Amino acid sequence: MKRKIRLAFRIVIDQKSEMIWDKYIFRDTYFEYKIQHQVFDSQENPVKNYWELMAKNPNAAQISFLLSSAVSNYVLQLNGEIKSLPDVLGNTFFPIENFKLDLVSSNTEDPSKHKIGLTFFTPEFLLIDIIDNKYLLSKDVESENSFETFMFAFHPAVGISHYTVL
Repeated sequence: MKRKIRLAFRIVIDQKSEMIWDKYIFRDTYFEYKIQHQVFDSQENPVKNYWELMAKNPNAAQISFLLSSAVSNYVLQLNGEIKSLPDVLGNTFFPIENFKLDLVSSNTEDPSKHKIGLTFFTPEFLLIDIIDNKYLLSKDVESENSFETFMFAFHPAVGISHYTVL
């Protein structure tokens, strides 16, 4: 039985984030949020908080998707891999194919309330086994008998996002 998986790695960025890359994303998404908030807010009865806006206008759910454009160029800088997640041998491991942004919270007048989540998704891997809290994986998802493998230790911010049994 062959099993294919995709892994997901999620980070949360807020005003307390310390990496310069995160700070740029915070700045740009907060700026873009304030613009998008105006688009979906009511001029007669405005609100400042994202969740209040969502309660008044369900179409404001589009804001997360719209904020993605403010992040796209930063994700391109990663050149398709998260270097901070090596395999068990210390090699750069975590290749990424795409990402999804979710707006956790925000407020047009208080940047300390702005928080986003970025979830990065890998290409498909062949899941050969799980050994001692480590995934034994192969990029050779089509191979039948021989696989070049690597191991990736369980990580609290990494989970299986897609699972297929063939």
